[in-house]
Amino acid sequence: MDVLHDGDGLNGDGRRRRGKRSAVFTSTPDIDAPALMCPRCDALLTYKETVISGVKPIERWDCFYCPACGPYVYRERTRTLRPAT
Repeated sequence: MDVLHDGDGLNGDGRRRRGKRSAVFTSTPDIDAPALMCPRCDALLTYKETVISGVKPIERWDCFYCPACGPYVYRERTRTLRPAT
């Protein structure tokens, strides 16, 4: 019987583990973040940074800020804007 040890690249059921991808934070992404309006007060949101992470598919989140209402996150894949928590 084979014994699996931490760090051998296999899950407990013998399948290969997916490698963890570190999140990449940038304020200068290859593709510009969209211009968005605050859903509460209709002010133009200020772009702060982009986070790129995930295994497959790669996910992208654009972070914005409204001076009156606070931070927001836009998820590119679903095209949704929500308040940041």
